[in-house]
Amino acid sequence: MKHMRYIGVLLAATIALSGCTGGKPMTLENYYRELAATDPAKAALVKPGSAEEKAGIAAFRDYYKVFAEDVIRRDTKNLYAKDAFFKDGYKEVKGVEAIETYFLATTKAIVSCTFDITDVSVHEGNYYFRWVMKLTIQRDRDNPMEQVGMSHVRFGPDGKVVFHTDYWDTSIVFERAPVIGSIIQWAKEQF
Repeated sequence: MKHMRYIGVLLAATIALSGCTGGKPMTLENYYRELAATDPAKAALVKPGSAEEKAGIAAFRDYYKVFAEDVIRRDTKNLYAKDAFFKDGYKEVKGVEAIETYFLATTKAIVSCTFDITDVSVHEGNYYFRWVMKLTIQRDRDNPMEQVGMSHVRFGPDGKVVFHTDYWDTSIVFERAPVIGSIIQWAKEQF
């Protein structure tokens, strides 16, 4: 019975947080559709070993060194294809304009954000960037965060990103929020 109460609290927190991302709710249906649309066996993607592949990997690394408004405004359209898909733990968006708008909106809540890309693995048209994010948010300037994560990326023939999904524990940000942060921290301590 005790665990049911915890599950109820987590469910309530999840419902509350789902309204924080704006737009349509995320679904696995969209993720699977975009994954299929960029399937390396069927879609035209960057050629392994090509200049475009090398340029795409370098552009991705450079873009995320310092995640900031000026970089986003200057380089998003150079990194992402017109119809690119992006998904993280907060939101999913389609199209370079929507990606840029979402990224710019996220910068309003941060003081600084950098990504140290530690390595890149490649497997049959899939690129996996392992990184350490260092993040300081406006509402908790005195307590910077570090989080390990990974980006799954696919590049089009021109080396621009056509598919990008980030995997990381987004709860570290919500833990810093009033009320909901206490609930998340309490729930984590219970299990």
